[in-house]
Amino acid sequence: MLFENRNVVVMDLTHGGIPLALHIAQFARSVTCIDVYSTVDSEVLTGLEINGIEISRTIQSDTNLIVAPVHLAPNLLPEGNNNEIITHHRAVGEILLKTDLGAKVIEITGTGAKTSTATLLADMMSRQMSVISHTSRGVEQWQNGVPEMVHHGLSIAPGSILEALEYTRGINPDLYIFEISLGGTGAADLGIITSLDNEYTIAGGSRSSSEAKKQMVDHAKQGSTLLINANAGEIELSNNIRSVTFSDTSKDAEFSIDNSQNVWTICCGNQTFRFTPNTGYDPNAYTTAIVCATAAAALMRLSPETIELALSEFQGVHGRMQVVKHSGRIMLDNSNSGMNPASLEHALEYSRNISENNCKRVYILGEEKEQVCEGLDPEAVNTFVSKNSLELDNIILVGERMHAITGDNIQHANNLKAAIVIAESLTLENDIIISCVKCFR
Repeated sequence: MLFENRNVVVMDLTHGGIPLALHIAQFARSVTCIDVYSTVDSEVLTGLEINGIEISRTIQSDTNLIVAPVHLAPNLLPEGNNNEIITHHRAVGEILLKTDLGAKVIEITGTGAKTSTATLLADMMSRQMSVISHTSRGVEQWQNGVPEMVHHGLSIAPGSILEALEYTRGINPDLYIFEISLGGTGAADLGIITSLDNEYTIAGGSRSSSEAKKQMVDHAKQGSTLLINANAGEIELSNNIRSVTFSDTSKDAEFSIDNSQNVWTICCGNQTFRFTPNTGYDPNAYTTAIVCATAAAALMRLSPETIELALSEFQGVHGRMQVVKHSGRIMLDNSNSGMNPASLEHALEYSRNISENNCKRVYILGEEKEQVCEGLDPEAVNTFVSKNSLELDNIILVGERMHAITGDNIQHANNLKAAIVIAESLTLENDIIISCVKCFR
């Protein structure tokens, strides 16, 4: 065990470091925590000390292993440090591999479509086995395609996996599906990279998000399978690790999709899955999730009939290009933590398809907090608004960083809830409200 007989420092208690420290303490000689952002409540720190964990601002001289998140800026690590440093991801993987989970594990990372892929895959797999999923939606228990919320409010930082396991103790599923930010832990039987599009920098600008997500590849365990979006480029694999590609744009990948007809097809060699998309959501916004989840289910040897049935019954994921009724208005709901500039255009295009003559369209866009997955670039919002403001009846911008964007039909709101109230005051029944705010839900 990596932690045995070692003095371990866990850095960053804000992003999953607390449960990680508590679990490492079961194996290590000592554990010291450093709250690098000074955001943790004093009562929580006292609780850690009660459990034998030291709280410090500096790394002690007897330290011989540092556990730090992959996104930690280098200047937050001590200068001249010669200790071994591993990521939170790898530390969680070490713990999971020493834990008898009694179930298969699927881990999902990527810049987009993580939650949608995990949700659709959980729906599929739960039709033939019991499933626990931990995603940005929450920790859910799935049976026969139906989820039941076990716990809501955890992040998708790797350390939160350990909390999810605590909340589901005693359930004993056949399969765990974990959505993870910025890479994999190395404990997965099937590791998935949904996409590497829309790359951004982390660790104070010293690393790229794609580099971090490729931890999924670097730490893949022997005998496991990796399902990777073809847009990830060339991937170097060690021996005894299988790699399978999928794509929602290219026919050259091992799993590809054709959505040009009413009946969609997903092809893999001689095997073809066919289904007609359900109503109530924009299936074109889910092509990555659809082909990726189908490929994953096929790799997990789920029956083709079950896969096709789940695809035909799928109605989208809450807050991800779903069409819902709200106070008599038609709301195109695309407000979620993974919302990005590309989806602004997609939502506008879909609103054109569902709008009737003379109905108003009010567009809500922006961010509730700029820290949500790197925020929503105000410059990109300004470009979108300048290009499309004449087409829309009203635009409501959310977030402090959007205040500089003004216009005749533009209003501002502090949060999504306030913006919806404004949108309701500007619309009548059957008018369309387009909601694209980057936020946690």
